[in-house]
Amino acid sequence: MKYCCLPIAFTILCAGKIAAQTTQPSNYNNWFTYFAQYKLHQNWAVHLDLQFRADDKVQRINQSLLRAGVQYLIRPDLNATLGYAYINTFSEGASAYFTEHRIWQQLLYNQAFGKVNMTHRLRLEQRWVEIAGSEPDEYHSGHRLRYFNRTIFPLHRKERPKAAPYFALQNEIFFNFASPDINRNVPDQNRLLLAVGILHQKQTRLEIGYMNQWLNPASGDNTTKHILHFSVLQVLDFSAAGS
Repeated sequence: MKYCCLPIAFTILCAGKIAAQTTQPSNYNNWFTYFAQYKLHQNWAVHLDLQFRADDKVQRINQSLLRAGVQYLIRPDLNATLGYAYINTFSEGASAYFTEHRIWQQLLYNQAFGKVNMTHRLRLEQRWVEIAGSEPDEYHSGHRLRYFNRTIFPLHRKERPKAAPYFALQNEIFFNFASPDINRNVPDQNRLLLAVGILHQKQTRLEIGYMNQWLNPASGDNTTKHILHFSVLQVLDFSAAGS
């Protein structure tokens, strides 16, 4: 169990050090997310996630995201993914939306420490970000590396029920590199999530939580966002149907 605590302590320490830097304005947001893995074969699956990020009163979608990828299941606890993402973001300065295209690659590794489950995710992104308000559309390109750690603590004591409650602790750190036209700052942002949820029959998770998002923009002050985070996570196995 002590080895389980080390990555948790590391991510919390990093989050604390980043958040301790100069942070001026803060605001409130609501995120609605759907994550899914559709298993098509013993070694192959499709990843999909949809996200809508709204303002505090849910009057405007500040950002929408569609991300899809093809997964190769190396082992039950390890998989690799190659995918594409499309992002549409509202720019306060330009009073208009701008688009971003990403190609991304990731490795995802799951660990079990008794009843506690931990996920490590390393993701590399190649980004093409539209210059807001540019006509014709112009894009800046760059790269980003992300490390994600998520630990799930079950809240039931006896044999796992069909709808099992749990607590989730999650942190993700973003690092820019070779991205002078997008953001010269190396630490791009940090997302810390505390959530409670229900896992239904090992297939569907329903979750609600609080996310603290620290942003280090290309210009202007650092910003902290306080986010009410809703998510649905599904793992669906279609491989048996084709066997």
